[in-house]
Amino acid sequence: MYWFKKYFSQPYAHVRALIEVAIVSLFSLLPYSVTAFVRVARTTSGSEFNFGELFARGQIYLLAYAMFGTIFWLAFVRSDRPRHDARIFLGVLAVILVIPIIGFTGVDPTFSTVINRDVITWGYGFYFAFLAIYYLLIFYSDIVPPDPQDIFERGTRDLDRDYDRFAHEQQD
Repeated sequence: MYWFKKYFSQPYAHVRALIEVAIVSLFSLLPYSVTAFVRVARTTSGSEFNFGELFARGQIYLLAYAMFGTIFWLAFVRSDRPRHDARIFLGVLAVILVIPIIGFTGVDPTFSTVINRDVITWGYGFYFAFLAIYYLLIFYSDIVPPDPQDIFERGTRDLDRDYDRFAHEQQD
């Protein structure tokens, strides 16, 4: 519950995380833009190009898989920030999501023969899911976990209040 509440209380951390995710996605898609330029340059019309053709064989899976290393590091390895439940949950979610991608790369590492439209569309889902997980990990990396002493004090106050309420009910 603590991490859920923190999600709605830190606007600066959201902005910082969104900027970082935007920069990472921009630079991961940039090589494909160069490829688009080369394809347009090789045509006689020069102006007609469908950006979706660059990912027509499922290459977006490669971008999703490339993000997995960073996500794994942020979730499990990064030692300059305290590891907490939100990071672990997001890391486990990413590990589960990467399993089919690893299966796809084992069959065809270049994604040159993927022709099933549904499988190609799933690649976009995986890519955006990894972008969302990456965003949340960056966001939660800026959030400091609750201090154990504060949790203990809050729990003690709650127990005192419950005890007083229970004692008052017993007197009635």
